[in-house]
Amino acid sequence: MKKKLGNKTKWNLRCIFCLVPSVLGIAVFFLLPYVRILYYSFINNQFQKKFVGFRNYREVIENVYFRLAMKNSLLLIGIGVPVLLLLSLLLSLLLSFSMRKYSFLRDFFIFPMLVPTAAIVLVWREFFAASSTALPIYALFVWKNLGFCVILLTSALTTIDNDVYEAASLDGARPLRLHLQISIPLIMPSVFFTLLLAIVNTFKVFKESFLFYASKYPPDHSYTLQYYMNNHFQKFNYQPLAAGSVLTSLLVLLIVAAGLLVQRRFQS
Repeated sequence: MKKKLGNKTKWNLRCIFCLVPSVLGIAVFFLLPYVRILYYSFINNQFQKKFVGFRNYREVIENVYFRLAMKNSLLLIGIGVPVLLLLSLLLSLLLSFSMRKYSFLRDFFIFPMLVPTAAIVLVWREFFAASSTALPIYALFVWKNLGFCVILLTSALTTIDNDVYEAASLDGARPLRLHLQISIPLIMPSVFFTLLLAIVNTFKVFKESFLFYASKYPPDHSYTLQYYMNNHFQKFNYQPLAAGSVLTSLLVLLIVAAGLLVQRRFQS
């Protein structure tokens, strides 16, 4: 008994030792900078360092451009993410149930992840030269993230036992019913994970959008939170930048927490 406890203790110590580099990396590169951002968001400026409470947050929330950026970012989540998830799910079903016939398509979904962003933007400018809406950015977001989402959902679909489909087919279930009542419910945890990942990726579309418009100030319909942060960073306005960053991180945290809560309720 003592020998087993000793081996278990040694194993736990080894696990802790392996986790130390990751924990240190998170603390140095994420936690400490975030604490510093919180500090900057509550002071007057980086020179006087006078505590001003929530004044910076109030000014950011009342700022017209921050509201515009927040609205556009939420619209990208509300429009781009459902389109991305629906297309990914349809393509994943096609690939998983016709793997041999459409196996050559799997390579195409990796292509957007390999092509340099600058090359993509050049092609996008040719296709959407006359566009006066945010459609180019939405389409670019969907095209850029489609492959990764398809890979995740296809992997989840391939884990479903074929006996389940055979039994349902013997009972007279048609393909559409198989997908709606068997495939999608069984891979719902992966669908939720893909959904959350897509939402987080909406906050990473700045590079593509910046190159597409070639300006720090794009049209109002494409001015997102990333532009707001970048412009304040270049002007050394650290207090609005810090307050806006904290508000954005809280928004992402609330979205992820809500998604996890829905997932747990769905699984229960």
